[in-house]
Amino acid sequence: MMLMENTSTWIAVIDDEEGIRRALLRLLRSAGLEAHAFISGKAFLDSLRTKRPACVLLDLNMQDMSGFAVIKTLEQIDHELPVLVLTGQDLSDKQKNAELAHAMSILQKPVNDQELFAALAATLVDQKNHVFDPNSNLVTSNQPET
Repeated sequence: MMLMENTSTWIAVIDDEEGIRRALLRLLRSAGLEAHAFISGKAFLDSLRTKRPACVLLDLNMQDMSGFAVIKTLEQIDHELPVLVLTGQDLSDKQKNAELAHAMSILQKPVNDQELFAALAATLVDQKNHVFDPNSNLVTSNQPET
C-alpha cells in the first residue's frame, strides 16, 4: 500500500457509534483542529492510500474490525502514525502492554475534554513541526521565521 504524505495537520476519528463520532468532531473542530470521521477501521485504512492524518483517535470495540486489528495493521504499514485509543472497556495492564503497544495514550470513555486535549498536545507534533496548544486551542507552527 502506498501512503501519501501529510499535506495538512488533521486528526482521524474512528468509531462505529455515530453520536460519538459527531461529538468528537464537534469538539476537535471547536478547538481549531481539522478532523475527519470514519465509521470503521477498514474505511480508515482504505483512506490511507490517498491521505495520512497527523494522529488517530481510535475506538477499540467496533463491529466490523476491532481497534486491536487496526493497530496491528498500522504497525505493519505505518508504525510511526500516532494512535490515541478511546475505550469503554476496562483493560488489564497486561493486555494494554501486549496489544496496545503502538498506542500513544489509552483514554477511558467517556473522555474528559481536557484529558483528550492534553493527550493530543503530547502527541500532535508532525513532520511540519505543528503543535496543538490546548491552552490556546490553536494549531501553531514551531518552525523558525525566515
